[in-house]
Amino acid sequence: MITKNYTASAAVFGALFCLFAGSATVAARGSGKVSAADGLQGESIYRSSCMVCHSLVPPPKVAPPVKGLARHYREAFKSKREAVDHMVAFMKKPDASKAVCQEEAIRRFGLMPAMSLPESDLRAVSEWVWDQFDPAMKPGDHKH
Repeated sequence: MITKNYTASAAVFGALFCLFAGSATVAARGSGKVSAADGLQGESIYRSSCMVCHSLVPPPKVAPPVKGLARHYREAFKSKREAVDHMVAFMKKPDASKAVCQEEAIRRFGLMPAMSLPESDLRAVSEWVWDQFDPAMKPGDHKH
């Protein structure tokens, strides 16, 4: 079916672009570390390495939107620290059994590629994702 092939092609392109963008970000930063205290760091990493696949709000691109992910993480974890630790581990080694998204999202988008960003960057973008939670967003508003 054309739609299915297009979706699969878009997912493959998005995954390859994420891998390339992540590698380019690492190469551009070299060995220098950016302070996690910089409030814009997480958003900057999102824009350079994640935004190609993850829109901020629905409709989705080739991966679930950030606001929906933030809602799932708020529902699954009691603290920001636990959620961030989980996000970092998941981005390093995506595993469907550890995903916080609904199975429907995994069937639709597949799993993201493992991100090769430094841990400090993964942590910064994970903290930023947690902070994107919108309490006014109703559970059905983040449908994938």
